[in-house]
Amino acid sequence: MTEGGPTFVVAGAGRAGTTGLLEGLRRRPDVHVTTPKEPHYLALHGTRVDFRGPGDEESLNRTAVTSERDYLALFAAAGDRPARGEGSVSTMYHHERAVPELLRLSPDARVVLLLREPVERAWSSHQYLRAQGREPEADFLRAVADEECRVHQRWHHLWHYTAMSHYAEAVEAMTRTLPPGHLRVWFHDDLEADYEGTLDEVAAFLGLPALPRPTEAVPRVNVSGSPRHPRLQQVLWRAQGHDVARRAGRLVTTWRFREAVRRRMLQRHGVPDDVRSSLGPLFADDLARLDAVLPEHTRRPAWLLDAVSDAGRPAR
Repeated sequence: MTEGGPTFVVAGAGRAGTTGLLEGLRRRPDVHVTTPKEPHYLALHGTRVDFRGPGDEESLNRTAVTSERDYLALFAAAGDRPARGEGSVSTMYHHERAVPELLRLSPDARVVLLLREPVERAWSSHQYLRAQGREPEADFLRAVADEECRVHQRWHHLWHYTAMSHYAEAVEAMTRTLPPGHLRVWFHDDLEADYEGTLDEVAAFLGLPALPRPTEAVPRVNVSGSPRHPRLQQVLWRAQGHDVARRAGRLVTTWRFREAVRRRMLQRHGVPDDVRSSLGPLFADDLARLDAVLPEHTRRPAWLLDAVSDAGRPAR
């Protein structure tokens, strides 16, 4: 056990609401969330980060934290706040490497998983990368067809559209490996239906007291969609990859202002019918298995209950 490590990690699937959840927790005076929110240390510790997808050199390769000393330093500003956490989605995706390291550093840490309907999650990931100007294939199903090749070429996890939407193996392994009662699962649906209520539930799971709810709501963050102005969107994305420009922007604008600008620059689209009909069957067995391995008392969303029912199995 190492002093000063995380007391919790949010380790959900990419594009399932982890940023929104963490920004809500960050408002609390008794919670410290690292900057960056996703250090990726648990999955990538001790490695030379060399992902080769579009923009990886300016993003994940540059920001990932791979040394234990640097990782622990991210929590140094916590002071006497009892809850210290981070939210790398790679922790769940690379659970076989990440969980043993978490148990070595912080065996009492609580783990929060956020999951999302798998086709919607994959679609959202594609829309998000397209908006950043990093996904070269406009047709989502063609991008999915290229997935295996991209994985082989070391494009990082957000491009693993279907692989990252399979949850059962990770949930089963984490349930088996983590101490009893240290893992809880929520869904993107929970945040959409009752954001503040879900935050209260997560805080209680982390052992934190109930606090009066703030009057100012956390805005929707990291929304996905197609750019209204593609060229301007790409200019802004490239600016984020330059330290001087990024720091200057943060000095003269607030986080809420930047999120509001991002939302207004995107047009949101639902999952097309042909995408859902093509990809839905890929996840049927995994969802039935997920239902069987979810921690006790997990509140299942309608889409999971429907998937289990369609598979001819009684839901847990």
